[in-house]
Amino acid sequence: MFGVEQVVSNDRVTVKVTGDIDLATADKVGEALIDALALGREVWVDLSAVTFLDSTGIRALVQAHRKADTQGTRLYVFGAQQWVAKVLEVTGVGPLLAPPEEG
Repeated sequence: MFGVEQVVSNDRVTVKVTGDIDLATADKVGEALIDALALGREVWVDLSAVTFLDSTGIRALVQAHRKADTQGTRLYVFGAQQWVAKVLEVTGVGPLLAPPEEG
């Protein structure tokens, strides 16, 4: 089952996506990310519960990343598993949106 949840804490907004990000849901993900960016904080996208990611989902993530850059904020992706992690890696989007190294 698909879902998008937004959690605001301090200077960070976490957007947790559940299910498939594909042609049917990518626009909803993109809208949620743009809404989160409108709060003017860092946006962290939790993909740990995403089971499938196609090119429309990649596009939504990249567009949100570009929007974050133009407004001087950051968008990071974390938690991708198996197939989703592989798609992010192969397309180069994973390294582009990787959070900064801790410590």
